[in-house]
Amino acid sequence: MSGMDHMGDMHHHDAPAALSAKAKKQIDSVARAVKKYGTEKAAADAGFQPKFGWIPTMGEHWVAVGQMMNGGRQTNRNAPSQLMFSKIAGRDSLVGAAYAYLTATNDTVRPVLFDGAPSWHEHPDLAPEGLTLVMLHVWFVPSPDGPFAGTNPNLPFWALGLAAPDSAKMHDKQFSDRVRKASLALAEVVDTTAVLPTLAQRPDVHPVLMARRDSIGALIPEFKAAEKARDAARWDRAATKAAAQWDGLYATYLASTRTRAGRARVEQFVAMMLGKHGE
Repeated sequence: MSGMDHMGDMHHHDAPAALSAKAKKQIDSVARAVKKYGTEKAAADAGFQPKFGWIPTMGEHWVAVGQMMNGGRQTNRNAPSQLMFSKIAGRDSLVGAAYAYLTATNDTVRPVLFDGAPSWHEHPDLAPEGLTLVMLHVWFVPSPDGPFAGTNPNLPFWALGLAAPDSAKMHDKQFSDRVRKASLALAEVVDTTAVLPTLAQRPDVHPVLMARRDSIGALIPEFKAAEKARDAARWDRAATKAAAQWDGLYATYLASTRTRAGRARVEQFVAMMLGKHGE
């Protein structure tokens, strides 16, 4: 990460389980195996296709659909069905991989691909009726909740050339929650189509969004100045302001929903991006 990692990575809720030496070697082997797909062109040439666009705390998933649909359970650790790309200081980077397959909703047995048997998560909303999509992420970059977490809030910070938040402080729930909201606020500046693009175009949302995005953008120099000065208090003030901007944005998004089901979908998506992945 060069100059971006001096403020650490992050942590959410409980500390991630200690990673064994064996699991570390296994992750390294996956990273080496997919290194040849390290550019989006190489991924496309190998049959991976982008899906869903850039999701702020998950990056952009490039999917080898055939691997998910052939009835396989993703038992080959070094052949993940998905690659995850995100910008780091403006450059598209391979930040992780994912394993995914469709299975019956009553199927609770999951492959053990890594030492320690990290938990898979589910996306029943992305599967046909009677089936569920099960997934396991593995991050090649520092992740707040460990290398197998469903989300990585460091991504929007890195996309803007900022350092990741201080991992030593992420055990504090208030700090952690504030940082995660700040991450989503920054994502609105990184990619204005990444969060809730359909709602963003509504007449009652768009002008509010534009004003808040301007305010968020004005905080980026504050983050950079705090990093340069190693001023944790100044950085925290910037994060607090960014989190408050996100709270305002989120309230605007929710107010613009027109049905109870639509509101529930927005709440579920945002909760997922904030770290409640697959819940």
